[in-house]
Amino acid sequence: MKEDDLFDKIVVPADLESKLEALIDRLAEEDIRAKRKSDRLRLWTTGIAAGITLLLSVGLYFQSGRQSDAPLTAQTGYTVEERDIAITEAQKALILVSRNFNKGLDHLAVANNKIEKTNEKFNNTFNNTFKR
Repeated sequence: MKEDDLFDKIVVPADLESKLEALIDRLAEEDIRAKRKSDRLRLWTTGIAAGITLLLSVGLYFQSGRQSDAPLTAQTGYTVEERDIAITEAQKALILVSRNFNKGLDHLAVANNKIEKTNEKFNNTFNNTFKR
């Protein structure tokens, strides 16, 4: 038997098209309702989180009171020399962290290059296999 003979024997109900259209419309409407519901929930959640944050900020502001206008050294109890030493040490630590992270970036670049080559080979093989 030929393939054309098989297709000729298939019986398609007359109202199939209208049923499919109705099904597609119903599913589209359900998707729209679900999206609206999730959007409303996200909006409510964001509003509640913003309100809580605002209340906490105002509460902490009034609880801590205003800082005095005294110089920074008087507020912290450190002398200017101690503060300068602390700043210098913090800068040294940040430079060390930066150097170590930059070493890791070199390894990531090599790994990324290998991944790109592998993806290119896979895509070529995949495309050549299914284009036949």
